[in-house]
This record gives sequence, structure tokens and C-alpha cells, in this order.
Amino acid sequence: MIKLTVNELPVEVELGSTVLEAVQKAGFNVPTLCYHPKLVPYGACRLCLVEVEGARTLQPSCTVPATEGMKVHTDTEKTKAARHFVLSMLFSERNHFCMYCQATDGDCDLQQAAYNEGMNHWPITPAYKPYYVDTSHPDFILDNNRCIICRRCVRTCSELVGNHTLGIEERGSANILVADGNVPLGESTCISCGNCVQVCPTGALFDRRSMYQGRETDLTHTKSVCMDCSVGCYRVVKTRDNRLVRVDGDMDATFADSLLCEKGRYEPVKENRLRVTQPLIRRDGEFLPIDWDHALNVVSTQLKAHDSNEIRAFISGRQSIENLSAFQNFFKENYNIGQTALFGHDESAAVSVELAREFGPFESNLSALAEADAAIILGADLIKDFQVAGFMLKRKLSDEFNLVMVTKEHNKLADNFTNRLVTVGENYEQIVDLLACYKAGGVCPETDQIIESEGLKAHRAYRLLESIPSWQHPVVIIGKEFAKVENLEALKKLVRYSQEVGAKVIILKGDTNSFAAALLDLQLNPDVGSSPVAFYALGDGHACHHALEGLKNSGFKIVQTSYMDEFAEQADVILPCKIWAEEEGHYLTTDGRIELNRQALVPGEHQRSVSAVLADLSEKSGFSLQTDWQAVLTEKISSIVLA
Repeated sequence: MIKLTVNELPVEVELGSTVLEAVQKAGFNVPTLCYHPKLVPYGACRLCLVEVEGARTLQPSCTVPATEGMKVHTDTEKTKAARHFVLSMLFSERNHFCMYCQATDGDCDLQQAAYNEGMNHWPITPAYKPYYVDTSHPDFILDNNRCIICRRCVRTCSELVGNHTLGIEERGSANILVADGNVPLGESTCISCGNCVQVCPTGALFDRRSMYQGRETDLTHTKSVCMDCSVGCYRVVKTRDNRLVRVDGDMDATFADSLLCEKGRYEPVKENRLRVTQPLIRRDGEFLPIDWDHALNVVSTQLKAHDSNEIRAFISGRQSIENLSAFQNFFKENYNIGQTALFGHDESAAVSVELAREFGPFESNLSALAEADAAIILGADLIKDFQVAGFMLKRKLSDEFNLVMVTKEHNKLADNFTNRLVTVGENYEQIVDLLACYKAGGVCPETDQIIESEGLKAHRAYRLLESIPSWQHPVVIIGKEFAKVENLEALKKLVRYSQEVGAKVIILKGDTNSFAAALLDLQLNPDVGSSPVAFYALGDGHACHHALEGLKNSGFKIVQTSYMDEFAEQADVILPCKIWAEEEGHYLTTDGRIELNRQALVPGEHQRSVSAVLADLSEKSGFSLQTDWQAVLTEKISSIVLA
């Protein structure tokens, strides 16, 4: 620990801390613009200058390390004059007419700093030239007239996302923010994650859909977890007047550096499907509104009229653990239905559970990517399906990082890093054999044959494979393409290989809660053939083609859904359902974290959760609905996932 004083107040900080961190720990405020706690300190804006006794000049507190016995002063005449000068120059260079800016009234760090420093006019007459406003991107707008060249967005894109789309062009006061060497944002390599927008301290980058819909202080902030995939990123849902305004990453979270992907940030606010607001029943080819009691009686009568082998019941992997558990208990325990399953064909979660039965705890969480010096990716598209996990890997890629990719189809990660070994083939078992040959620097007789059959470039293959014994912290990432029951023996071989070389294994599960569903014994590869009665708890998810075909072939169709779409149009009875933002529930992430999604919106009068409807049906049928999912998962997850 290091002891120093800030404004005569003693403070103790850890070795490696900056002066800014010491100042903040002491309870004092120093304005910043270019600084952000998730980014490497940059020291560009010079607004955080402090006076250090013994130093010849004022020091940027965000980059200067704290040292033993240091005496720091934050509010001297020198520091105040320096800040006033920096702010004056910033206001003179661009169009900062706050009245017309999206980020005004407390949402702009520049404006707030000016208020705190007592600025009430422009000390220097603005001499800016107008800049073109880039509106080409579908999700956000770039306005260089508001930019202060703090480079937060540039550094976020490179340091955290690993995309390197944004940069700075020109020099001095003519600096402008550009994409890919100055092409429109909408035509650039931007992946629309929006993390640059969230870190912007002014109104230079802002969301299209949330602009001018309220200041941060006007919005209700609800901390939650993202459920657009099984990674489980932390986010803040921002609402106003029971309306979703914006979704941001939770900056207080440490997981994945608070990042969100395009789906997690923008898909919720893009939702435009027609909402189901009350129970409906089909009569003469048309849907007619009915009350809940009538709807439940119809459903209960249909279920009681058929044997268990005549009923099919399916639920979306997007549903909470509470809903999954209630669903499983209602249909499996009470109706003894053999087919209680999720939509789709993804077997990754079920395979993970099966492997755990043989190997015990073998999986690591995604934090292993932070220490990794090598990665072997088999059957996973980290850019398309697990984007934030892709961010965590991309930002580590360098000439020193070893990357092996095995995939049936080229993806953006493979295309952008072709200087490393990228294998394109379908025979995963052969690739596993090839890796195993080199676990100790050895060579198997089939090496040349495997390299040739898989279309690998021999010089790249040998160069990378020969480096395997030197890997210190390898990570093996397995995706849904490879994580199938048919590949179980190859997967077992890969887990053994990983344990022998000290590699961390991560299996990326498919749907949001498919891991929990597997632990609750919900089948993940169901038979959706014809049946007299079919119950589909879709919720606010999207039905896959497989489920739609199964529904068309069934007799009486009951669909519990939030939205009217092609799937709901096939139903005989539609039960309105809450969406993700209207109910509280738990989700089990791909690396074994049980996270809580908190309610952010008030549901309509007739919208109910899956578990609430099943509880009412249980009461009508004389069943008891037991949903002690905590005990079930606690018992199972401790033997499956490592912390």
C-alpha cells in the first residue's frame, strides 16, 4: 500500500494506483473528459491536472502513478486557471450550443465541467467550421461538431471491442472522428455494438431511437442481465412512463468490461411486433377475445381429454428458470408427458451436462479469455452468435497470440485474422487427433494426411502446432456446430487433451437459458411430429422453423406468446404473455452464473407469466405445482461448472 496526502488529507491506495484514483478515494472531485474507468488512461484532455509538491509543472492525475509520501493539491489557483483555459479552448473549437444538443442538462461531461468551474460565457469567441453530420448508420449518429477529440470512442472500439473501426483524421483543431479512414459509418466495418456511443462524454455520438426522449435523470434505471444469448452480460434498462427508451451496459459491472453487443443493446428497442393484449380463441377462422377464466377452462379441458402420450409441450429457452421449472413440473410430473422440450436443435447445453457426468467439473468461465495466450475454437462463430465473447478474444489478438479455428463456414473472425491458422473442415475428430499429436511437441504419422485432407496450409499448420508445448494459458472454445451428441466421443477426447495441456474449456450454450433447461431435464432435440394437443410456451421469443412445422401438424394448438406472428397465427387458443422486461426471473449463463433479470416495465392487465398461467391450470386440474428450482440447480451446478 502507498500512503500520500490529497489536500492535506491522508489517503492509502494500492501500489500501481494513479493520482486520480487516490483523489477519488480521498473523496475529492477532479473533472475528467478523456478518462474512463474501463479504458487505459490516456491523458489527452488535460482537464484533470493537479498540483504535486516538488513537481515542476501541473500533472495529469489520470496517468501519473501515486507514490509514497506524495502531496497532491486539486484546487489551487494554478489548477483552476489550467482547467478554465482547457475548457475555454474546447468551447472555442466546436459548435457547443448546448440548448440544441441531445446530451444537455447533466448528460454532457463537458457542460458539467463548465458549470462546476463557474463558466457562464465563452471566454474565447468560437471560430469553428461546420462539419458534416454522419447519419448513415441505422442505430446512431456521428456529429463532429460536438466532438472534443477525447478518443474515448476510438479507444473503446480498439481496446475493448477489438474492432479498430474508429480513428482520428487531420491535425490540431481540425481533428475529426472518422470510420475506416473516412467512410460513412453505415458503410464501414462498424458492428453496431454501440459501446462507443455509451462512453461518449458529449453529444458527438448518440442513439437514433432514444434521442430527445429524456435526460438520464428523467429515466428510470433498472439493473438487469441480458438474455439475448447465454453469455449473460450486465445491462441497465432505461425507461420512462412505462416505455423502453434505451439499453446500456452496466458500468458498475466487471464482467466483460460492461460491454454489450448489437442484439443486447438495440434489439429490445427495435421490437415492432404486434403485442397480444388478451386471451384469444379461434372461431370460424377468426380470433375472438375471451376472458382468462374461459381460456383456462378451454385449455384445461383439452389437456384432460387426452392421454399423456397424445400431448406435446414445448417452451422457449428464453424463458426464466422459474418458468422452465414450472413448465417441467406441470407437464412432466403432473401429466407425465415424455416430450417436454425446448424449441430448436441446439444440443450444446445437454452435451455439457453429459460430459460433466464423466469428467466432473471441467468447464471454466469466460474470464479465462483475459489471461489466455492461445485459443482453439471449434464450431463457434463468436462474431455472429456470442459477440461479447468475441470482443474478449479479438482485443487479445496479436502476433504473439495463437489462434486455431475449426469451422464449417468462414466467419468474420476467421476472415479478419488469416495470418493465423484457420482450419475449414467438417471432420472435428481428425482435428482433435492432430492437436493431440502436438500436445508434447510430437508428430503423428497421419499429420501430413490430416493437413492435406482439411485443406490447411502446411507451413501455417506446422508453425502453429509446433508452438503448442509453449502455450502457457490456452483456452478451448466449443460451439454448437461441434457440441452435438454425434460428436460426443470426439468431445471427450478433446476434454482429455485439454486437461493434459492445462487448457481451460468453455462450451458456449445456445439459447439464453438452455443450460438451465438441460439441468432441469428438458429435452433439447425434440420430436415435434403431429399430436392431438400441442402446448407452446413461446413467450417473447422467436419460434424456429422446426417448431413452426411441428405446430402446423398438430391438432389443437395452444400458444402462450407475447406477440402476434406467423407462429401465433396457427393457434387455436392464444394466451398473452409477459415480455422479458415485465417480469422478474433468473437466468443461468454459459459459464454457470445464476443472474437476476429485474422487472423494468409494468405489464398490461391481461399479460401473465408462463408460471402464473401454469399455476392456474394446476389449480383447475387439482395438481400441485412444485417449483423448487434453487435446490435442483444448486445440487447439479456445483458438480458441473467451476467458479
